[in-house]
Amino acid sequence: MQTKEQELMMALRGGLQGRFRNSFHLLNVALEVLDDQMLHSATPAQYDTLRPIFAQINAQLLLLRRLGEHAADAAIAPVLRQVCTPQPMELLSQLRETEQIVNEILAQAKIEGTVRVEADAGMQALLTMGDPALLDGLLANLFSNSLAARQPAQITLACLPGTFLYRDNGPGLPPDAAVFLRTGVWSDRLLEQGGLGLPLVRAYAQAMGWTLTVPDGPGMELQFALPPCDMQLGSVVLESGTVARCPQWRRQRLQEELAPLLAPPPETL
Repeated sequence: MQTKEQELMMALRGGLQGRFRNSFHLLNVALEVLDDQMLHSATPAQYDTLRPIFAQINAQLLLLRRLGEHAADAAIAPVLRQVCTPQPMELLSQLRETEQIVNEILAQAKIEGTVRVEADAGMQALLTMGDPALLDGLLANLFSNSLAARQPAQITLACLPGTFLYRDNGPGLPPDAAVFLRTGVWSDRLLEQGGLGLPLVRAYAQAMGWTLTVPDGPGMELQFALPPCDMQLGSVVLESGTVARCPQWRRQRLQEELAPLLAPPPETL
């Protein structure tokens, strides 16, 4: 990725995220102050009547915060394919590290969900081309969708030769969402409903050169056909050694990506 293009992308993403986070922080503080004022100035009956309204406002703020995080990513999604240079990647080990990290994050947040990696018999490694940061973003969006659709969520990351599968035990994608992932065409319902998780999954996959398909049938399953990697395993380990040696960095990145899902509502509301 070229330096100037990377700086522009990070400026767009970081600038938007900073503005969104600052705005939502100020709104949350204002709600807490207003709630405290009502607690001390309103009668108990009036406060009990208003409290559900405060809770609804807070819930909507959490949803808007998540949308703001996605909007920051969406601002750079159209240029990802032009500026992203996929690197040699050993996918299986990164997925196993993700499995451990995300299960620990969910357990700490007391969210009912598990992530499990499965590999084809005898598979020790899965070499392909990709980008660790985009992979984390892709998986975080899918994790969020799975956990929002059903808890306890059972998520499977399966590796086959030349293929990566994402499955969960949820109700599956609506037909128009599956069509969008296949073709990029928005339905009227999706436009009205909003949400940027699936568009970002599609953008990240395209930027890495992964071909996304959505099989017909019950349940939620996405298939990613992986581009081949001509490098030997030892060379791939050397190329991606920085990521492999920094699980704490990946933990922080995944925790930030999942933060809107993990954040509990303020206790005062």
